[in-house]
Amino acid sequence: MRGITGFAAALSLLTALHAGARASPVGEQSAALSRSLATAEHRLGRSAPQLLPILAPLAQLRFEQGEFAEATALRRRALKIAIAAYGSASVPSAEAMAGLARLYIAQRRYLDAEPLVIAAADVLRDRLGKASPMLAAVAADRARIALARGDDDAARNWAEQAIAIDKQDGGAPHGDRLRVQGEVLVAEGAFADGERALRQALALDRAAGDRLATARDLAGLGNAYLRQQRFSDALPAIEEAAWIDQGHLGAAHPLVAEDFHTLGQAYLALDRPADAAKALHTAIDVLERGAGRDTPALAYTELDLARAEHALGHDDKAEALFNNARRVLNGAEDEERDRQRQA
Repeated sequence: MRGITGFAAALSLLTALHAGARASPVGEQSAALSRSLATAEHRLGRSAPQLLPILAPLAQLRFEQGEFAEATALRRRALKIAIAAYGSASVPSAEAMAGLARLYIAQRRYLDAEPLVIAAADVLRDRLGKASPMLAAVAADRARIALARGDDDAARNWAEQAIAIDKQDGGAPHGDRLRVQGEVLVAEGAFADGERALRQALALDRAAGDRLATARDLAGLGNAYLRQQRFSDALPAIEEAAWIDQGHLGAAHPLVAEDFHTLGQAYLALDRPADAAKALHTAIDVLERGAGRDTPALAYTELDLARAEHALGHDDKAEALFNNARRVLNGAEDEERDRQRQA
């Protein structure tokens, strides 16, 4: 594992980040782009299509900072500008749709993402043809939505389409497409093939210096090992993903919480409940600092923490955690049913 001394080092870095002990390069980049946006707005107006090349990267930086509401507002604004300037059936509008959909997918808002992905795919296919490289990213996102829905067959089909588009004209698969293919294969129980795809994605993303993508590859590998009960193999991958995410993402980012949650699951499986409790408490702290309060992510973390507290003999704490998690999940289930009825 690169540059990591284990859970204690990861936890120390997280504490430093929460205390504001180090400047965030992402924050500095975001501030610089915000100034560029303000200058361009003053010169061109708030609805000028020339703002699109600023809005998209600024939205990505806001996402990395964990500022999802601002990131979403920027993506929606970009879509509105693109439609007004070029029409809803234009390539710039399709790009804006795909960008907003990808942000929704990162937030697990699949019902919001799916119509945008479908619309973007239709426009890109009509305007650029079935072999357009831009369609590969959209197909990969359709695979993620299908996988989240539990439709493994559709997910595999979309992932294969994404890779096939990448390979046309002598090209090579993109790490993003290999990652989703690996995740689909793991979900289907094809662990050897899934691990191979994830390792290929990891090699490509490391070589490209894409740290966020590298962290997602490592997280995927960690989950693949957990599914196979290869708990000791899972730890290095999960710890490195956590290390990368903490150095790049905002301190209250849900992906950081997800890393520590997965780390806690690995420790539980290795019969290390005290270490599991530390990792899971850290995950909960991250979620509560950000937008994770009363979310399913928090509830599932609390359920695992209840297991750890029970193993440590803290039955009162375990029961309180279990009851709160059940309350949150029941509320989320009711809300999801309402959203599906309205969709």
